[in-house]
Formats: sequence, structure tokens, C-alpha cells
Amino acid sequence: MKILKIEEQPLKYLKTFLITYLDRFSQEQKWEMVSRGGLDRLEDEVYQHTDYTDGAMIVALNESNTQTVMVREYRPVAGGYVYAFPAGLCDEGEPIEVTSVREFKEETGLDFHFQGKDGPRYTTVGLTNERVHTVFGTFSGEISQEYLDGSEDIEAVIVDRDEALRLLKEEEVPIRSAFLLMNLFQIPLFESEAK
Repeated sequence: MKILKIEEQPLKYLKTFLITYLDRFSQEQKWEMVSRGGLDRLEDEVYQHTDYTDGAMIVALNESNTQTVMVREYRPVAGGYVYAFPAGLCDEGEPIEVTSVREFKEETGLDFHFQGKDGPRYTTVGLTNERVHTVFGTFSGEISQEYLDGSEDIEAVIVDRDEALRLLKEEEVPIRSAFLLMNLFQIPLFESEAK
């Protein structure tokens, strides 16, 4: 497999690219993708294997590890509300630790106490080169909507194991958030249908 060419296909907020590559049979193929970054970044990632991060998904637990914080947020692509871990994009040159504290405060009103991170990892590698860190820590304070951007429809919620079970059964939860919830609260990955 070998990348032959990348072409930019501009949009307003995202950039679209057409990647031309050789498959394992040396046949030329095309791959469509979107990115938040420009052509220079994409070429660095593809040809130089440079690591980039776009932002953070923030997993905050209480001191006893029995509760976490999620947000209920309206997402136009889903046509409704989804429950997910707080997340946000890095400002130019901003360290991920700073991004996580800032975004957590904006989305929840709570204080985030950074403990560690994983990644960056791809979010949807078949569609985009977006990569985020999963950031871990604890939370304190009171939930508030005081710091929300006017265009955001976000409600912070405290989730324990019972609420996690309900969310996974009854609500729309993106796959990364679902797997993290299952891991945090030791919820089985699936219900066996064997008889």
C-alpha cells in the first residue's frame, strides 16, 4: 500500500481531501476524508507520521470512583440529544492539560483536576484524521451553565452505575463514551442471547 497524492476539497469549517493511493495489488484507489486541519498537517501525518491532537475527551470521577460526569448535548447529526463525556478542541498551541480544564469548566461549570491522559487516538479513522486524548482526573464544585457558549445546548449530569445502565439501555451514547462507561462501572459489553 502506498499513498500517491492528497488533494484538498475545501468546505467552510472542515476541509475535505481526496487521497489517491496504491492498494496491496498496486491498483490505484481513492479515499475521501474530512479534517479540521489543513493539507500541511495531513501530509505531515501521512508521510512523516507526525502526531497531532485536536482535543480532549474528559473522564472525571468523584474521589470514591462511584460517579462520573457526562453531558447531555444536542447534536444535529443525531437529530437529538446524546450523552457523552465532556470534550473540546485545543486552542492553538494549548497543552492538552489546559484544554481539559478549560473545556470541562465551560461544559459543566465544575472544576477538573488532571491526573493523566491516553492518546492521542483516532476518533473515526475511516472518515477523518481527528485525534483526541482521553484525559482522566477528578471533579469538584457545583454544576453550572454559566460558562456555556450561547450556541451550545448542554446539560451536565452526574452518572453512577445505575444511571450508566439506564443511559446505555435507553439513550443515545456514542461508542467511545459507551465503552468507557462499561469499563468504569464494570458493565458487561453485551447481553448474551444464548439459550
